[in-house]
Amino acid sequence: MDMRAHPLLELGEQYADLLAALDRGEALRRALALLADGSEVAWTACPDADGVLTLEQVTGDWTGVLRALQVPPNTGLTGKVFQAGRAEWVDDYFGSQEITHDFDRHMAGEKVRRVLAVPLLRDGEALGVLALGPREDGTFGDRDIDHASAVAAQAALAVSVAERARLSREIAVHEERRRMAADLHDSVGALLFAIGSGMADLAEVTKTDPELRARLERLQTQAAEATTALRDSLRTLRSSPAALALGVALRADCAAFADRTGLPAELVILDEDPPELAPSRSDVLLTAVREALLNVEKHAHAGAVTVSVQRRDPWLTIAVHDDGVGLGPGHTPGLGLTSTGEALARLGGSVRVVSDPDGGTIWRARLPC
Repeated sequence: MDMRAHPLLELGEQYADLLAALDRGEALRRALALLADGSEVAWTACPDADGVLTLEQVTGDWTGVLRALQVPPNTGLTGKVFQAGRAEWVDDYFGSQEITHDFDRHMAGEKVRRVLAVPLLRDGEALGVLALGPREDGTFGDRDIDHASAVAAQAALAVSVAERARLSREIAVHEERRRMAADLHDSVGALLFAIGSGMADLAEVTKTDPELRARLERLQTQAAEATTALRDSLRTLRSSPAALALGVALRADCAAFADRTGLPAELVILDEDPPELAPSRSDVLLTAVREALLNVEKHAHAGAVTVSVQRRDPWLTIAVHDDGVGLGPGHTPGLGLTSTGEALARLGGSVRVVSDPDGGTIWRARLPC
């Protein structure tokens, strides 16, 4: 049997490809392998919150000076392409008047003669830059530019998928931590309370034995200290980073809805980075989503529900979409929807409910972020 064609081996290769697609670093390494041959330098650069790019992945380099190199906005060809959001190239790197020359020393050390850079774009947002630096003289042609742009488009998609997978994993981890905190509170917390109360009762009935009473009081103090330590640990377990708090809470609301109704409820976050809101604004949104899910439970006769979150500056939009019967003729907002609209309006937001032409209802809230 030709083992190369064995179905299990093919399945293993597909599984490896899937894991690679969910790993941001591996996706970028594969993109560089498609972009450059052995005689060329290539790199990916990704921005921080201030727009400063860092060369995260480098291939084909000799000196190591490019690794982790930081590129301020609009400097060099890499910084320029990130700011412009379009492919650019220079056929004579050191003689070009179109770029700054902050990194001439680095390029000279790597013997780079020319550079082609393309942005990693996804839904109009620049995620980084993919760049190629051949060591021989020449000119970039249309085929080079089209190839680099195609690789960058696939890399941007892979990065987007990987980031969403990372976010889903982090939300799942924090959900599990909150579940563990609740379990510990109900079990260990209740046990410590019972121990402390029992020792307090014993101390009352042993007043005639000072030594025994003193020992019980010491044990009571230790139980109180253990309770305080447990409370601090539970607070840490329950807490989520600000950037994950909304996603964790919405996932919990979807799970609670599914538990109550037996209907599947899925949370979909449509951005690589979850929205970050002040607690007061987040509370208003969460209350609104819970009201929407309650309405689905009461009136929709749905088979499934999807809650989606999307940020398109300056708006954060949360939609609750069910596949139920839709809005009846002459539908008028009830007290819950009216109260939700008023609460969101006080924060500059709004809420709208419409029937989906394909069936069901779409509840959509918007809030400035």
